[in-house]
Parts: sequence; structure tokens; C-alpha cells
Amino acid sequence: MAAAEVSFSKQIAPILIDQCVECHRAGKAKGSYRLDTVELMLKAGDSEAAPVVAGKPDESELFRLIVAHDGDDRMPKKADALSEKQIALIREWIARGAKLDVADKKAALTAVVPEKEATLAPDKYPRPLPVTALALSPDGGTLACSGYFEVTLWDVATGKLKSRLGGMPERVLALAWTVDHQLALAGGVPGRSGEVWIVDPSKPAERKRLVNARDCVLAMVASPDGKLLACGGADNLVRCFELPSGKMKWQIEPHADWIMGLAFSPDSQHIATASRDRTAKRIDATSGEIEATFTGHDCAVLSVAFTADSKETISGDVEGEIRRWDRNGDAKKDSTLRPNGRTEVLAVGFLDAETPLAATGNGSVVSMDAKSRKTKEKIAQHQDRVNVMLVLRHDQTTRLITGCHDGRVLMSEVGKAEPVLQFMASPGW
Repeated sequence: MAAAEVSFSKQIAPILIDQCVECHRAGKAKGSYRLDTVELMLKAGDSEAAPVVAGKPDESELFRLIVAHDGDDRMPKKADALSEKQIALIREWIARGAKLDVADKKAALTAVVPEKEATLAPDKYPRPLPVTALALSPDGGTLACSGYFEVTLWDVATGKLKSRLGGMPERVLALAWTVDHQLALAGGVPGRSGEVWIVDPSKPAERKRLVNARDCVLAMVASPDGKLLACGGADNLVRCFELPSGKMKWQIEPHADWIMGLAFSPDSQHIATASRDRTAKRIDATSGEIEATFTGHDCAVLSVAFTADSKETISGDVEGEIRRWDRNGDAKKDSTLRPNGRTEVLAVGFLDAETPLAATGNGSVVSMDAKSRKTKEKIAQHQDRVNVMLVLRHDQTTRLITGCHDGRVLMSEVGKAEPVLQFMASPGW
């Protein structure tokens, strides 16, 4: 009985994406060899040796490097060798003629891998799921919330579940509504995949995937003018897309470690990043050019936000400090804020033009007096860490919507002790 044909798109491409593309892609092509598109995979790098010689694995540079005994030559470098099963599969694919079952050789390698069958979210959650992302619809009536392989939509007035959007990434870590009532979502599986989708909640089957990365997308924001969407995560990349088309505008690698937080300036002209590499940056949203780097933190930076005039930025870190810096990356003198001791500052924002807000790892949301550098008011208190915070301003009223690690969503009004609304964002719980 003849052995089954080896499928490039289903069997070979996933191995290359998982093990090789990170070091052989645009902006990081080691040995001048790229693997991020099918066409480039077949072109030689600095060695000038053909990567793939159909029918001849031992003459194919790609195969020779993955089976090399010398650790300095073997690929992937600084990682475990491919498994015997993976090596055998690649050998067989080349030996059988290196057939490419793809329609477009210029397509990104991630785009040729068939979609996996969607995993269904549970009808009823057996336990509360941590709230890792929230987004309020443009009309203010619907709150989108992270779920397990889904996004849940809740009525803001009552806290009642309106609908559920299934077929999403396992972990949803960022949400953003676009001005035309489309919902963007980002997430993935740690160490395995990262995804960004745009979906129409009224027609959930009509969705578009913008990113298929090898690790989680941890942060995502839409520009206030609705023209751009930016995301970043565990592959250290920031990607920017045009809306509503979803066309990539630019991609850069501004940090040496994970990108933990993103913010758009109110004028939509700049993007701020927060990274585990202990820095925060300011990026031109049109070109992707780095405008400034702030190095004032001594530990991982988790959160970032712009001032109302878009000129300055605040960033919060894992040891509980908030720093304020300008468009040149220079710190404001004597501006360090410590909202709650040595606990993570997981989200930052502004109550008004001069009053910073901080959501922290000990469950509190506080406003800060920037001049005295002291806590001004505790606005909300959860029983667990506050992962996400939204600031809502309407007439003379300011409200916060916060999502907690214990699965609870809380709406608080500044100046009122009791929450306006609270509910558990896990259907069936």
C-alpha cells in the first residue's frame, strides 16, 4: 500500500513556522535566508546553496542544516533539534518531489496553513474565567469581554448577556471596536500561536484574520480616528494595519522582549509601547519610525497611556512605579508615582487632563495627585488583580469599567462608593 502524500501546507509549513520563521523573516533574515513566504523559502541565502532540491534531500541546504551534528551549524540554533518524526517528514516531502499544494507562492507561510476546526466554548463555564480584555462599542451600549475560545457581548445598562461570538482564539487578550462597529480581537496560545481577527458581530461568520503568529499577541489598540489598528506581543513585533481594509501598513521590532502594552495618542499620530525589556517607546503611527525610547524603568513595563494633548506619556511597571516622560523620551523631574506599593501597575490612564489612574495587582483602581505624588482617591476595589480598565466620560460624569482576574466586571462612578453595575462575565456561572 502506497504511503500517503506529504502535504506541504498541512504538515511541512507548520513545522517551519513553529521552528524556523522567527529567525528567517523580514527584518531578521539570518544568513540572508528568509522562510516567511513560500517563494523566498526556495531562494538561496548567503551560502548560495539551493535550500530545496526536489527529489534530493541530502543536496537540499534546508535539510542538511536541520540534521547537522555540529551545534554551530544545526538549525534551529539556540533551540532543541527537530524531532525524528519532523525530520523524517521533511525528508520524505523533499524526496517525493517537494510538491507545493499552495495557490500563491508569494503568500506568507502562515497564510497557506489551513484553518483548524474551531474549538467550541462551553455552554456553561465550570468556573469563572479571568477577564483579560474589554471594549465598549461606539454607541456605548455593548461591552465586549474576553472568553474561552469566544468573545461575549453584554448589555451595559443591565449586565445581561446579549450574544456570544465563538470560533475565536483560546485566549482573548485584547479587544477593540472600530468606528464602523467591527470588533477586533487578539490573543492566541502562549508559546504556540498568536492571532488577530476582525469580525462583524451582526454577521459573525464574516471575519478576517490579520495575524497568524508563532506566539501570543498580548496587546492591541485602535486609533481614535478609526483609521489604524496596532498590535504587539511575545514575538517582540509591532504590526500596524489600515482600517477597514485590514491591509498591513508597517511592521517593526522595536523591543528586545515581549510587548506588554500599547496605546494610541488622542490625535492618532503616535503609538506608545510598554515592554518586558524595561523600556517604553514612542512610535510614529504613519511610518513606524521610533521617535523616542524611555529607559527610566528598572523592571518590566506593563502599561502605557498618553496625556490628553498627545505630548507626554505615562508608563507603569511590574514593581509598582508610574513614570511620566515627554516626546523625546526624557523623564519629567520628580514625577515618579507609586499608587499601591510594590504591586504591578497593570493598566494606566487619566481621570482628567492632570489626574493619572492606575489599576493594580492588588485589586484597586486609584487616582493620583501628580504634584504631591500621592494617592488621591480609591475609585474601585476588586478581590483580585485588575487586568483591564476603561475610562468613560459623559457630560459631568466619569465612570470606569474594570475587568478582574476573578472573572468579575465592575462599573464604578467617580465620587460614589458603591458600584453602578457588577456581573460575572462567565456565561452560566
